[in-house]
Amino acid sequence: MKQRTIITQVSRINLVEEDGAIIELSFVDASVSNQDNSKILSLAEKEIQEYMKGKRKTFSIPIRYVGSKFQMNVWKAMLEIPYGEVRSYREVAEMIHNPKSCRAVGNACNKNPIAILIPCHRVIASNHKLGGYGCGPDCKVRLHEIENIKL
Repeated sequence: MKQRTIITQVSRINLVEEDGAIIELSFVDASVSNQDNSKILSLAEKEIQEYMKGKRKTFSIPIRYVGSKFQMNVWKAMLEIPYGEVRSYREVAEMIHNPKSCRAVGNACNKNPIAILIPCHRVIASNHKLGGYGCGPDCKVRLHEIENIKL
């Protein structure tokens, strides 16, 4: 397992790579600093920095995630939300054919191991409020600004 911490205009981000795929992207505080090297970490840093500058809309970074069957269905559905668009927790629940699972969708978003690459920031409340986000609402707002998302 290798890790690299990158600094972006939104937050300090820690990337974890294992066996040729990103398995974690998390927001971290200033005390965390990892600088391992690998082709995947370099690619991830490059693509995330391009995304943060508004120059990238999709990622080619290989990812691998593990969770419950429900969580994995939610994360897979989030990968289908296009750049610059949002879906409500209810809409994601409908995407996975479980329309009464809005709250559980929110919990799965909260457990997303690969923020940004699995775009949980594109999931909002039905009333068009932001809902929660791992690094706080300001971070979610900044990601929406990058993607020109208007609520």
